[in-house]
Amino acid sequence: MNTARVDYYFSFRSPYSYLSGPRAFALPERYEIVVAFHGVIPMAMRNQAVPREKALHTLRDVAREARRLGMPFGPVYDPLGDGATRCLAVSEHALDVGREREFTLSASRGIWAEAIDVAKDRGLRMVCERAGLEWSACQKALTDPAIKARVDANTAELAELGHWGVPVFAFAGELFWGQDRIEDLERTLQAAGLERSA
Repeated sequence: MNTARVDYYFSFRSPYSYLSGPRAFALPERYEIVVAFHGVIPMAMRNQAVPREKALHTLRDVAREARRLGMPFGPVYDPLGDGATRCLAVSEHALDVGREREFTLSASRGIWAEAIDVAKDRGLRMVCERAGLEWSACQKALTDPAIKARVDANTAELAELGHWGVPVFAFAGELFWGQDRIEDLERTLQAAGLERSA
């Protein structure tokens, strides 16, 4: 029997993706599913501008949601540009070695709660190593054209789904957009009979 799959589209520059991470990666503990991680290029690097007012509202909203979820938020170091690109490359390497959960949670916490500059080797190495990754292998991923092609393909997949924002969860042809839609996804998984027995 094939295990059901939830596709999870994530941006390291999205604070809402950061909020979704712990719950998203915990879903297989409660449901008979695999979570397929897809790191995507940030909207601002895809020529999709975000108004300043929306950005300020987002930070206020995320701070409130983080408090509700018991997650740390701030200080922040914006990874736009090299920081996001480098995290995306390492996340693909992490997938290959089965450490995508550990790296994604480590890097996003570093960005959104510890002000770690992941555009620099010192910061990126720290979040890689605490995720259990070998720094030398992560360095190779940063310049691997096949890794870049995979990130580009992830981003194209999100567009093909007719979406642009993150996080997005795709299950059985249905999309769930936003960290606040994980409960809706869970209800759908329950209706599909995928909840693990106690």
